[in-house]
Amino acid sequence: MISTLMFTYAVIALVSAVTVFVLSDRVSDDRRPAPHRAVLSLCAGAIWPVLLIGIAEFGSFAMYAKAHEHADDRATVLT
Repeated sequence: MISTLMFTYAVIALVSAVTVFVLSDRVSDDRRPAPHRAVLSLCAGAIWPVLLIGIAEFGSFAMYAKAHEHADDRATVLT
């Protein structure tokens, strides 16, 4: 049971590290390349649950902002 969980965690960590590595190449500035891109990608792969929670929070915030758009431009605070 534990070995299956550890294997699953390692596979997801590897997939997320490769994803972060590829995406960091696509969104990085060509004039200032990141010197430690591989190390940062491996670290991101190791903490993939935290990244998943951050993506979920960002998505919920985006949905909330979209649902509460107002046509008028009045400055309202918590209304």
